[in-house]
Amino acid sequence: MSVSDRAATALEGLGLTKTEIRSYAALLEGGTMTPSEVSKAARVPYSKVYQALESLHKKGWVDRQRSRPTLYTAKPPESALEELRSQHESATREMEKVALAELMSIYEKKGEQERPDIWILRGTSEILSRVKNTIVNSRDELLIALPAGIAPYADQFASLLTAVKEKGVKISILTSLGIPEDSLAALSASAEVRTRRMMYGGGVIADSKDVVILLGGGGSGEGGGSALAIWADHPGLANFARDYFEFLWSSRETVKETGQSGRARAG
Repeated sequence: MSVSDRAATALEGLGLTKTEIRSYAALLEGGTMTPSEVSKAARVPYSKVYQALESLHKKGWVDRQRSRPTLYTAKPPESALEELRSQHESATREMEKVALAELMSIYEKKGEQERPDIWILRGTSEILSRVKNTIVNSRDELLIALPAGIAPYADQFASLLTAVKEKGVKISILTSLGIPEDSLAALSASAEVRTRRMMYGGGVIADSKDVVILLGGGGSGEGGGSALAIWADHPGLANFARDYFEFLWSSRETVKETGQSGRARAG
């Protein structure tokens, strides 16, 4: 039985050679076979079929019985593909580990003074990704300012905040009046929340060293109207942002959430 060109191309993309594909197909159709039998059924030269069968065995596509002569049996396709996927994932993890160790060694040799202090973030997706990463990596303190412009994304932070709270992180959230009540309740479950009538910016400050500051923007597209932010791990900028957050947090215009529909004046 031959394999269609389309299937053969797919199998080659998965790492099988033409000889291995023909040998595996012959085993699927013929059952348990010797290399000689596979050679005849697959029309593969005997000088090549043993190498192909051993390769298929290593890749997890066939079982091998140590006998005289050696017998081979094709594994079910689903089982073979699952084994292949597992091997690929394991190999990928190992390559990532080796590459990361090498690249981090090069990166760290540069020295802190050679690293840029500020990174520009463009677009909602990139900004949200960095905000979530900053939240997850916090260890002691997390200060978050949520203006109305990012109110629709507040729910995306709730589960992350629950996780970092369980690590003992103290979380303070300053919001605008545009945050929906259900989102506000979810945030209040993990943090102390205070609200201001007007907020002109927002961001996240983690452990007084990692800061994401929203610079504004809006609309769609990749031009000047797209969302824009900066991310920095510069202690000076992080402390400046923290001081401004604390000023707003303690302001007379800021009210403390009571956990109910009403609000109480902070302080």
